[in-house]
Amino acid sequence: MSSPYHGDEIAALSQAIRKSGQPIVLSLSPGPAPLEQAEDLKKHAQLWRISDDFWDNWKSLKEQFSLCRAWAFHTFPGHWPDADMLPLGRIAIRGERGNNRPTNFTPDEQFTHMTLWSIFRSPLMFGGDLPSNDAFTLSLLTNDEVLAVDQHSTGNHELYAEGNQVAWVASIPNNRDKYLALFNLDDHAPATMRVKWTQLGLSGQCGVRDLWQHKDLGNRDDEFSIEVRPHGAQLFRIHPASRLGAMLNAEL
Repeated sequence: MSSPYHGDEIAALSQAIRKSGQPIVLSLSPGPAPLEQAEDLKKHAQLWRISDDFWDNWKSLKEQFSLCRAWAFHTFPGHWPDADMLPLGRIAIRGERGNNRPTNFTPDEQFTHMTLWSIFRSPLMFGGDLPSNDAFTLSLLTNDEVLAVDQHSTGNHELYAEGNQVAWVASIPNNRDKYLALFNLDDHAPATMRVKWTQLGLSGQCGVRDLWQHKDLGNRDDEFSIEVRPHGAQLFRIHPASRLGAMLNAEL
């Protein structure tokens, strides 16, 4: 059940912060924020939670997709719908749910978690114990190409949702390139996912870069397809091949 929305109290707190003259960020945790109060939230706060407490289980992660879809068009600099913490690495040392443990998310689910938060542009707040991080967790949190999606993309939105296949797209300021995130929400079967360049507002031959692997996959004509593991995700930067040619010629 949603918590009551305390709009008057939020407005009063926001006014007090402005009067203080200090650079204070107002981050709200109202339970799931009511979508119908989006304009009021943007007026008074910089961050607000769009869900109840988010923990390390697939059901909760899958539910975030519909919330992110609904809130995506209310994301802009200075006002950020917040999909909640990143329960990765070692968590629940003194937590309210479960014992001291590593995250219950599988590696594929961790990629899905970070990819969705990044393409949605959620605030990224780590919910684990930093000194206990292993190499894999650290790689999730410090991939500069993935973090750039969260920090610098625009127009982020769901491209399509077809059964258990979900795609998101985002633009890059002052650039024709696009970010493309592919998710397979199926519990068991891998999925071959396809995107036509025209769906991204592009045409002709485009180059594909895998952001998680820091790897160029070469050029593709008209469309791109790739197999995505169950509960898994892929994240790419798509760039028109003509731009690549211009860059190579400049180097020569």
